Amino acid sequence: MYSLDVNFLNDRQDRPTEAGLSRVRTVRSSPLPLYLGLATMIALPALVGGFWLFLQNQNQQLAQEQAELDNQLTALNAQLSVINDINTQISQIDQENRALATVFDRIKPWSAVLQDVRGRVPSNVQIRQIEQVETEAQPTAAPATADDGTATTPEAPPPQSGVRIIGYAQSFNDVNDFVLTLQRSPFLNAGTVRMVGSRLVNNPTEVEISGDQTDREIEVELPRVVEYTIEGDLTNLPASALLQDLERTLSVGFATRIQALRDRGVIQP
Repeated sequence: MYSLDVNFLNDRQDRPTEAGLSRVRTVRSSPLPLYLGLATMIALPALVGGFWLFLQNQNQQLAQEQAELDNQLTALNAQLSVINDINTQISQIDQENRALATVFDRIKPWSAVLQDVRGRVPSNVQIRQIEQVETEAQPTAAPATADDGTATTPEAPPPQSGVRIIGYAQSFNDVNDFVLTLQRSPFLNAGTVRMVGSRLVNNPTEVEISGDQTDREIEVELPRVVEYTIEGDLTNLPASALLQDLERTLSVGFATRIQALRDRGVIQP
């Protein structure tokens, strides 16, 4: 038998392998990113423009509010100026009232002073005359020294208002007792009450004899008396500090006015 041998290798043609070939694939891109980019490019300026318009509107509103506030502030400043003028006038009137009340508070009613002095007269003392005097106050400050070494004399304080009492007493002891009594007066400055003069004089009392004594000579010799002069300054205490003494001396009207000023706060207690 015959065998058939077929060799296909000899007839085979070499072909390029598929492994050596590179495949070129075409990928088709999506348009969505492009649309998103375009939308972003359009929306971003629109947002910026809208925000700018919003800010402009807010600025206009704020400018209007500021103008209104400026107008209100101008009106308030005008009212404040009027109020300040009124307060200035009130302060000036208050100062004038206080100055007037201070002058009024320094007044010492002579009726009260005379009533107080009369209540302090001893039984053996008589008052012939009471008058108001002006006494020179002594400077209390020590002499100062100027820059060049010279001594300067301090200015003397204004004169003080005081009283001078002239009368008769049976003895010098009675006059001394009267001086001590006057020093306790609330209306007088105790340190200034002093006896400035005293002397023995004939008794000025006139004696009248009743009945028909024309045919007889009667001589009456009275004992000699002491003629005295006492001076003292009025107290520096204000009248508001002497209310009880004013009421005691029956100066009720003056004391009532002082109390009314104190109640209204014009005079400080």
